[in-house]
Amino acid sequence: ARVRLQDPTGAASASRPSFQGTRLGLSEGGYLGFLPLRLDPRLSLQPSSAQTPSYLFGQALDGQFQDQIRMEGGAALRQLGFSLKASQLTMDIVPNRLIARGEVTLFREGELYKGPELTLDLGTQQGWFRNVSYEFSSLNATGQAERVDFIQPGEVVLSNASFTTCPVDRPAWRLESKTLAVDQIREMASSQGSQLYWGDTPLLPLGDLSFSIGQQRKSGVLPPLYRVTSNLGLELEVPYYWNIAPNRDLTLSPRLIQRRGLMLGAEGRYLWHRGYGTLDVDYLPNDQVTKADRHRLEMNHVFQARPDLRLSMDGARVSDDSYFADFGGSLLGSSRRVLPVLISADAHWKGVQMAAQVQEFQVLQDPNAPIIAPYAWLPRFVTSRSGTFEPNLFSQGASLPRVKWQSDFEAISFRHPTLAEGDRFVVRTSAEIPIQLGVVETRARLGLHTTHYAHKKNGSLEETGRRFFGGLRDPALGVFQPNVGEATESYSRVLPSLSLDASTTLERDIRWQSTSDVLTIEPRMLYVYTPFKDQEKLPVFDAAQPTVSFAQILSDRVFIGQDRIADQNNLTTALTGRVLDNETGQERLRASVAQRFYFSKQSVVLPGQTPREDMESDLFAEGGFSAFRDWRFDAVGQYTARQRRWQGGAASARYEPRPGYSAYASYRFTRDSVNIVDLAFQAPVAKNWYAVGRYSYSPAHKENGIEMDAGLVEAIAGFEYDGGCWVGRVVLQRFATAAQETNTAVFLQIELNGIARVGTNPLQVLRRSIPSYRMVNQLAPGPARFENFQ
Repeated sequence: ARVRLQDPTGAASASRPSFQGTRLGLSEGGYLGFLPLRLDPRLSLQPSSAQTPSYLFGQALDGQFQDQIRMEGGAALRQLGFSLKASQLTMDIVPNRLIARGEVTLFREGELYKGPELTLDLGTQQGWFRNVSYEFSSLNATGQAERVDFIQPGEVVLSNASFTTCPVDRPAWRLESKTLAVDQIREMASSQGSQLYWGDTPLLPLGDLSFSIGQQRKSGVLPPLYRVTSNLGLELEVPYYWNIAPNRDLTLSPRLIQRRGLMLGAEGRYLWHRGYGTLDVDYLPNDQVTKADRHRLEMNHVFQARPDLRLSMDGARVSDDSYFADFGGSLLGSSRRVLPVLISADAHWKGVQMAAQVQEFQVLQDPNAPIIAPYAWLPRFVTSRSGTFEPNLFSQGASLPRVKWQSDFEAISFRHPTLAEGDRFVVRTSAEIPIQLGVVETRARLGLHTTHYAHKKNGSLEETGRRFFGGLRDPALGVFQPNVGEATESYSRVLPSLSLDASTTLERDIRWQSTSDVLTIEPRMLYVYTPFKDQEKLPVFDAAQPTVSFAQILSDRVFIGQDRIADQNNLTTALTGRVLDNETGQERLRASVAQRFYFSKQSVVLPGQTPREDMESDLFAEGGFSAFRDWRFDAVGQYTARQRRWQGGAASARYEPRPGYSAYASYRFTRDSVNIVDLAFQAPVAKNWYAVGRYSYSPAHKENGIEMDAGLVEAIAGFEYDGGCWVGRVVLQRFATAAQETNTAVFLQIELNGIARVGTNPLQVLRRSIPSYRMVNQLAPGPARFENFQ
């Protein structure tokens, strides 16, 4: 067997920046600009000019080379990015003008024209063409026109023209206009006297239009949107987009809601070299159901004040607890319960990262499932610095391995309407030494955690109850939960910690039938020691018990947050095996198991938590299998050997033989908490017809000892039709909005490829709910720009 060391946590990711997603960062050398890498959608060719060489072909040629040349019989002319064929070509040398007659075919930079007669200035590329049929490969569009005037390369004006993105054998729709101007350089088009035809039937008079034919933004009225839901009835929205500047825009969205009234919405965005931001607002005056004004405000702003200083503000607020349940529009939107507002200043100075933050929350309470509000930060200060050094050993020049060190400081003033309040100061320092012992890589880490509390409000059971139940209780307080700590006392805590992490990777080649693979065995051991320190009097501001998982058991922390540092004397062992394709590196099979063994009983717990008495943890396992090309299976589980029962687990299977054809099934459960079955698919059911669906269901189970009835989480069913140049989508969705409430929505959309989408857009719902969902009109690659070159 060969031995190879590798980093089991190494990973690579890729992202594509967008207007909203671009982020500023801090750099020692200056500003980080907004210059994302991108592919040029056009093959850059310089337009032909009077000096561009011309190549002439024909069966017969006569004339004078200084005056005029005539070619007949398969006549052709070629220039850079340009080809022309005709029965007869006449070329005037001095004006550099060309006249073509008889079965003329012209190709220039992705544009193909066919007609009986063409006049063209080869230097300026200006001219005209009569009785033309054309194809724009970059737009995947075809049509006819009585006359085409060539203004400049990439810009034409068509008279009495038709325009469609339909294939020739299935002309479902077309746009007919008196004039149609297409500018592929600016990616804009405009028309006069336009009429939309469905087949041979006039469908909609459109008058004068101006629209984008690419990614360029343009001001104007966007296609109307409508939807039907059980909560709101019929909704009609007619957005208006204002392209204020290349780096600023505004979308106004008046929305008529049948059962609520007229809601006004606006979203503004800006982008500049020192920052970016968005502001999204909805306002509904005098809701017809609640008889109150309803509103929503969400914002995100980043300002790069200096190369080493960034200011940001991010947050959301709504008018009432039921806003997202009424207007959320999706399962994710309707389930939003905690809305933070965070104001932050981030800086760095001489290798020290610093941040000053203020954060508060709005908690939306459901009477059937109340929650407790998180603590506010008023304020929070953080500093962090890390580095490496190489200590010398004696004076002979020998040295130890490089030591990685890190030092963090945090100071927070916690505020809460009912629970204990106070200030907390934390200093964490650590040093890590990598040690290579043959084929085993070992990392020894020594840390010191220092904490100081200064109490400002009593968190005892009696005082918390008085604040919670006294007078008329505010529903926003959620559920009652006492905290610990005395108002007049302060506490300090100093705890060291030691961890040893050892791992290696063993591999060997294996053969299975006709395949050659690599088998790896990756053992790992993690020992952690932290002494006991009594912490019962300390309040709990942000400490919590994380969800136990395979990844969490391989960490050196028991609790998240800083208020509880668990006493530890334990050893975690893990073993991972993989089968990798020897040629591609694809993972065919992965199986992992891990378990923690304790050498002492647990003493430090969260308030109300029962100390652990077992001397070994549950067994955690995970695995994946993808030996078949189109199938993928994954599973994780948590098993208690002493009780001989599973505490939680998840299993999933995915089938994807080709884009647009996928099926997914999963089951997740956590004892006394979660129990969900999930099925989703996208599949062709007939020629050009596709079905989509999802069914997420929660069987009857217990949550914290309470019997929970079976119920629907989300259901989606729909059909899509690909007409070649148009797509029709009909989707029904039903989802839970609260503990005992659901909402039903109907989506109906018509998309004319390359023009517009009309109706209610279900694409966001389908992308979120159906793994590997693909738009049916994007399953095949787009046309190449020069595919019509002759």
